[in-house]
Amino acid sequence: MENEEVQVGAAEPVAEGVVAVAPSSDTKDRLAAAREYAVAQYDKLRRAAAGQMENVRKYTQEAREQINAGWDVTCSKAKELHKAGEEFVKAHPTGSVLGSVGVGLLLGLLLGCTKR
Repeated sequence: MENEEVQVGAAEPVAEGVVAVAPSSDTKDRLAAAREYAVAQYDKLRRAAAGQMENVRKYTQEAREQINAGWDVTCSKAKELHKAGEEFVKAHPTGSVLGSVGVGLLLGLLLGCTKR
């Protein structure tokens, strides 16, 4: 009896022990009310989702602005450090070259890149 079809219409036997019954006006009213409720809830959820999407857009825009501002600050500081480094090397060329050689040698020993 699980797979038996029930036809809506006149009250006539459909299968052994099963009788199809036409929906009453009360059933139709309840179905219409349920449909209206579902549509109202759908609209409510859609409006709430649209509001949340607007919040996400605003948050994303603010985050992008902060990231761009941070990147600009980082780039300007890097340029300042580069310029300061060039000025130091111009002011102290011998010490800079010897320091670079020493750092390179130390890194080579630490990384094991030199042959003994």
